[in-house]
Amino acid sequence: MHHHGFHSTENYGSAREAASGHGSGHGHAHGHQAPAAAGQPASDVHTRAGTGTWNGPAPTGMRGVANQAAAASGPVREPETVRLSNGVRLPLIGLGTAAIKDPAAIKAALELGYRHIDCAWFYGNEEVVGDGLADFIASGRRDELFVVSKVWNTHHRPEAVRRSVDESLSKLRCGHLDLLLMHWPEAWTPESSFEAPVEDTGVTIAETWAAMEALVDEGRVKALGVSNFSLKQVEALLATCRIRPVVNQVELHPLCPQRKLVGVLFRHGVQCVAYSPLGGQSLVKPNTLLNSPLVEKIAKEVGKSPAQLLLKWNIQRGVPIIAKSSSPDRLAENLSGMYDWKLSYEHKAALDELVAAAGGKEERFIDFPWKAWADPEEGGVAKPSKVMGL
Repeated sequence: MHHHGFHSTENYGSAREAASGHGSGHGHAHGHQAPAAAGQPASDVHTRAGTGTWNGPAPTGMRGVANQAAAASGPVREPETVRLSNGVRLPLIGLGTAAIKDPAAIKAALELGYRHIDCAWFYGNEEVVGDGLADFIASGRRDELFVVSKVWNTHHRPEAVRRSVDESLSKLRCGHLDLLLMHWPEAWTPESSFEAPVEDTGVTIAETWAAMEALVDEGRVKALGVSNFSLKQVEALLATCRIRPVVNQVELHPLCPQRKLVGVLFRHGVQCVAYSPLGGQSLVKPNTLLNSPLVEKIAKEVGKSPAQLLLKWNIQRGVPIIAKSSSPDRLAENLSGMYDWKLSYEHKAALDELVAAAGGKEERFIDFPWKAWADPEEGGVAKPSKVMGL
């Protein structure tokens, strides 16, 4: 029923199991993991006690029990990676390189322990990133890195896909890409600008994907994925592709949890990765999440910063995050000690209610006039109300 790379996260079943005291007998731990400290539950990422990806507040009758089972009573050691469907481990905390202008920021991140490096042709700074990676790679440590780049909207034609990746590899100087993503499912003509895009009707997603697959065949790219795809779009790609996507990188945080997308794709063997896990950096619209009173209140209760709290919300449900910063202090805050603690079930449930407080409508901070987002209920199993037209 589940993909062989399946790992589960905390859900209603976890709460029921805490109440009964019985294990599910379906553990899916991958590789070595240190045992949890006394009184601590195992990681949400590496245990399975119910029906799948954590899906918000447990039913009222379960909350007290779940809180007792997950209450922090000592140190824990959470997993630092997830296993992708191709068997490769992806670090749960990645470094976003957009807007980084100094190789020193990359070098500082590597020194702190970052190994998942998220780049893109569109960011226009892959040469800077390459300068930052150069000494690390020259020391013979390339295999420690997981380097990602992306095919931009104006590069969807097969010959442009190849030119784009050639350029990225030349600037990054990392030998190969561990993961290549299609940045958006929108194809634009070569002369298009971000402010004035023109749809390229002469190429399909399937043709772009086939060009990406050829780069895997040649060994220049190890794995493929997508970004900003809807569930329906990923399912359409899965139905026709030769090499399956291992990742869909999308905006994910408590105001935009996209639970159906995360859960259904997970069962297809496609791991969602969160960009803008803090709600964005006010580049497109003001960030109302990071400094919200509820986030600040819970952060104070758990003794962490609001940023650490929001990163943990995704990490604890088994979703890798891309955190962007060039500040050494923020780089350290986003990584150091993040695997040594857990949110209680009640704290996770409280964060989950942010959407309800906003009227039940998910809020995106990365949104553009040219992007028409799909109905989140499209794809997967339709809600009965949808089927019945209610």
